[in-house]
Amino acid sequence: MANGRLALQFFLQFGIILIACRAIGGLMPRIGQPRVIGEMIAGILLGPSLLGLLAPSIQTLLFPPESLGLLSAVSQVGLVLYMFVVGTHLHIAFIKQAFRGALLISLAGVVAPFALGAALASLLYADGRFFTPDVSSVRSMMYLGAAMSVTAFPVLARIIQERGMGGTALGTLALSAGAVDDIIAWTLLGVVLAGDRNLGIVRFIASHAVFFAFVIGALMPRGRVTEALGKKIEPMASAVLVPVFFAYSGLSTHLALLWSTELLWVSLIVILVASVGKAAGCWGAARLAGRPNREAMALGALMNARGLMELIILNIGLQRGLITPTLFTVMVMMTLVTTMAAGPLFEWAWRGSAEVPDGERVPVR
Repeated sequence: MANGRLALQFFLQFGIILIACRAIGGLMPRIGQPRVIGEMIAGILLGPSLLGLLAPSIQTLLFPPESLGLLSAVSQVGLVLYMFVVGTHLHIAFIKQAFRGALLISLAGVVAPFALGAALASLLYADGRFFTPDVSSVRSMMYLGAAMSVTAFPVLARIIQERGMGGTALGTLALSAGAVDDIIAWTLLGVVLAGDRNLGIVRFIASHAVFFAFVIGALMPRGRVTEALGKKIEPMASAVLVPVFFAYSGLSTHLALLWSTELLWVSLIVILVASVGKAAGCWGAARLAGRPNREAMALGALMNARGLMELIILNIGLQRGLITPTLFTVMVMMTLVTTMAAGPLFEWAWRGSAEVPDGERVPVR
């Protein structure tokens, strides 16, 4: 009986999430934003930030805490399937040609934001509102540095596909750099969590399954079988399962926690530090690798998208008791802003690169 009630509640939640994600996500391309932004916003609106504020009893009835585990599991399955499809679209020849540049961009895209994030954490740690009492200063610096360093690889891939540049050298370089960037950031997070006996190894393996799925898809021989498999998986994963993760993260976001001038300033500083560290580091590395200035700017803009993987790291930090709901919400806002800025800044920079004729607008699908 209890299982039946849980299943019924899950399907109700699933339907509400899909309707909200379709409605808000469908509006995003009209303003030059990827659909994932709408899906992130939909999750925030369904959580305590809006629905919980206007109708707390309804929000609790629809999304009781004990029912969210199934939503989380379904979202992880969707990510794995989606990244497998992304991997099948990757051009291995481009990666071989651009490996040195991708590695250099990834390293710079981690070192610069990690250093700035660690420095910022040393200031926030003394405040007492952002990290839990059991977290040491060094651990807080490592965690925030890793969180600042991550690039949302699946979001980056989705932006690239929606902009129609999946087969370009620039798109493949960005995907390669983003993949290496996230592997480094996850390694750093593993160091932070190494001493935690309650690590939650299933969740950690599930997050790495995203990369394994991408690698398997990339290594599969190209042909009719791979193409047919991708066509069957992609619609379900991209349009149905992936949006659930964004909604799931939005349910843990409490915007009311930031309703003070001081915390709004903290949010602005976090956004500035995250943006400058990632974009400037990747731009400088791309220039050193011999990429034209506009293309280097486009790469810096793309690598500044943090959406999906950032939300995974934030959820782990919140559930493991490393950060407070206040810092979680600040970082979600940073994630939303940097991901929203990535598309328009990329389009502006890429329009002037050698791969796009002058005056031709990059399509938003």
